[in-house]
Amino acid sequence: MGVTLAEARRVILSGDLGHTNAFDVLAALGRQTAFDDSNLARDLLIRVLDQRESVPPSLQGLLQGLVRQHGLFPYLRDVLELPTADRLAYEAHRPDGALGRNIVFHSEQAMVYERLLAGENVVLSAPTSFGKSLVVDAFLDAADITNAAVIVPTIALMDEVRRRLSRLKTDYKIITHGSQSFGDRNLIVMTQERLLELRDMPRLDFFVIDEFYKLDPAHSDERSSQLNIALDLLLRSDAQFYLLGPNITALEAVSGQKLRATFVSTGFTTVATDVERINVKAAQLPDALAQVCRDIGPGTLIYCRSPKRLRDVAEWLLDRDISGGEDLDDAADWVGDTYHPDWIVAKALRAGIGIHHGRLPRALGHHIVRLFNEGRLPFLLVTSTLIEGVNTSARNVVVLDHTIAMRKYDYFTFSNIRGRSGRMFRHFVGRVVVFNPEPRPADLNVDIPVLSQSSQVTDEVLLQLPVEELTPASRERIAPYLDQTLVSVETLKAQRGVAPSRQLEAAQAIAAEPERWYSAMNWSSAYPTTPQMRELGELLIRLTGTSGTVRSAAQLGARVNMLRFQDGDVAALARQDIERRGTNVNEAIEDALDFARNWAQFKIPTALTAASALATDVLADSGRIPTNPGVFAGELENLFQPPFTAVLEEYGLPSATTLKLRRTLGLDTAQNLDDVLDRLRNLGDAPRRLTPFELEMLKDTQDTL
Repeated sequence: MGVTLAEARRVILSGDLGHTNAFDVLAALGRQTAFDDSNLARDLLIRVLDQRESVPPSLQGLLQGLVRQHGLFPYLRDVLELPTADRLAYEAHRPDGALGRNIVFHSEQAMVYERLLAGENVVLSAPTSFGKSLVVDAFLDAADITNAAVIVPTIALMDEVRRRLSRLKTDYKIITHGSQSFGDRNLIVMTQERLLELRDMPRLDFFVIDEFYKLDPAHSDERSSQLNIALDLLLRSDAQFYLLGPNITALEAVSGQKLRATFVSTGFTTVATDVERINVKAAQLPDALAQVCRDIGPGTLIYCRSPKRLRDVAEWLLDRDISGGEDLDDAADWVGDTYHPDWIVAKALRAGIGIHHGRLPRALGHHIVRLFNEGRLPFLLVTSTLIEGVNTSARNVVVLDHTIAMRKYDYFTFSNIRGRSGRMFRHFVGRVVVFNPEPRPADLNVDIPVLSQSSQVTDEVLLQLPVEELTPASRERIAPYLDQTLVSVETLKAQRGVAPSRQLEAAQAIAAEPERWYSAMNWSSAYPTTPQMRELGELLIRLTGTSGTVRSAAQLGARVNMLRFQDGDVAALARQDIERRGTNVNEAIEDALDFARNWAQFKIPTALTAASALATDVLADSGRIPTNPGVFAGELENLFQPPFTAVLEEYGLPSATTLKLRRTLGLDTAQNLDDVLDRLRNLGDAPRRLTPFELEMLKDTQDTL
C-alpha cells in the first residue's frame, strides 16, 4: 500500500512534491476522494496544483483526472488532449451565450447556473472564492431577460459590478443613477436606497441581491430596513431571483418558507487557506506586524478596526521601513496636491502602503484597490468596508484586530475577512495571519424580518407592508403611528431612511414651536440663509442622530454653511479646521471627507426632505407651507459643484479631475447623466493640464463606460 493521506499531506504542505513521491501522493488523494472526505481531498488537490510543475509529465494525466473528479474544470489544462469523456464533461460545464466561449464553470457553479436557467429562485451561500458573481454574468448573458436589477450593499461594489457587467457583449443598458433614461433592455445596478428612489421602474424579469445576509439586522446596520423594503418591493414584481452571500448555514424557518426558493449552502472552494496564529503583547505588535510583512511580502491585505487604527498602523510600517511598489510617485503626488501633502494616505502610498476605508472619496478608494490588484501596491490596509464584496487579488490576509470599531466581530465576520485570501487562477493557496484568537465556529441562520415579522423587524419596515399582511403583534407595534393625527401615515411611509419614531419626535417639535420652524423653513430663495441653516440644525439632528463627525446641531448647521461657502471643496474645509482650530491634518481631512460623503450627500438631504414633509403636514391648518427643499438638497448631494461632478466619483473619476473637464464635458448644460457619460466616452485628447495619474484614472474610467 502507498503512503497514507497524512503522509501525503505532510509532503504537500512542506513543498517537497517531486518526481519520486508524486505518484504516491496523487494515489492517496484518489483513495481519499473515492472513499472518504472529498472536501479534504479537494483542499490538498488545490495545494498540489500550486506545485503543478513539480508533478512529472507522465503523471499529469492522473492529476487532470483528479481535477475533473472534483469538478474543478476551470483548472484543467491542455483540454484538446483530454480523453473524449473528460473533454465532453469540460464542454458541458460551459455556460450558454457569448460568455461561454471564454469561461467554464466548476461543478457547483454549473449546478446553480442550471437551476437558474430552469427558472428556479436560488439562495446561494458559498465561500468568497466560489465565483458566485460569475453565475450572475453568465445567466444575464444567456437568459431571455429584458430588465434585471442587481442590488449591492455599497457604491464601491456598485461600481465594481457595473464595470464587470459592462464587459458583457449584450445590448443591455446599465443604469446606476436615477437621472438615466431606460433603454429597451436594462440592467439596474444600485444600492437599496437608490433603487427605492427610482420612479417608473420597468417590469423586472430577474433580480439579484448580493450579500443578502445584510437583510438580517443582526449582521448589518440601520440600512437593513431599506434592504428589507427593497426586497419586499422586488418580490411583489414576481421576478425570478438569485440571492447570494457567504458562510450562511440556513434561513430561519418562516423566512425560508415565505421566500419560496431553493437554498444552496456549499463549502466548495477553489483556493486553499493556511491560517497562522501569532501571539504577542500589545507593545510588540508594531514590530511583529512589520516582520510579518517582510516575511510574506506583496499582495498582503491587513485588516484593522477603524480609520484611526489604519493611520496608526501605517505609521508603524513607515517607521520600520516597510515599502515597495511600482510607479506610485505620480499617484502619491496627486493625492498630496489634491488633499494635503501630510495626509497619511499620500505618505503611505508613496512607500507602497495603501489605505482604504469608508471615508475616502469613492474614486480614490477605487484606484487604490486597482493599484493593489495590478500588483503595483504591495500592502493594503483596510477596514470592514472593503470586506463587503469588493474583490481584491490578495494572496495574504493579516487580521490585526478582532473588532469592528469597538464591537468584537463574530465567526461569520471573521470568516468573511479570512475568505479574502487567495484568488482563483492567481493564488491557489491563501495565507491568513491572525493576531487574536479566532471566534468559535457557529452556525449562521439568516432572518429576513420583512418576511418573518420577527422581533427584529423595524417599525419602518412594518409601515411599508399592507395592513392585512401584518401579524397581530406587528399591528400592535405600529398602532402609535396609525392612531396619531399629527402627520399622515403616507408622510411617515414616504420618508424612507428616517425612523418613524424620529419623524414623530420632529413633528412634535414643529407643533410645539410652529413660528420658529416655519421661519427656519420659509426661504426667500431656493436656499436657506446662513442663520436659517444654523437654526435648522436642531431639527435635522433629531432626524439624523449624531456621529463622531457631527456631534451637535450647531456643528451640523455650521458645517453645511462652510461647505456651501467653499463650493464643496473638501480640502479647503479641512484646511479651515487645521488653521482655525489646530486640528490634526489626518483628522481634519477625514472628518471633512466623512461629512461630505455621508452627511452632505446622504443624511442631510434625506432629513431636509423629511423635515419639509412633516412641517407641511403639521402646519397645514395654518396655511403655511415651507419652501420645497429639493433644489438645495440636490445641491448638497452634488456638494455645490456642477451637476454630475459628484456622480462621476462613482465611475472612478475624482471631482478635482472632473472640474478640469468641466467645459469639455458640458457639465453646466447637461440634462442627464447619459449625456455626460456619452461625452466622457467619446472624449479624445485630454486637456494638457491633467497630471499623469489623472490621465491614468481617466483612461480607467473610459475603458468601462
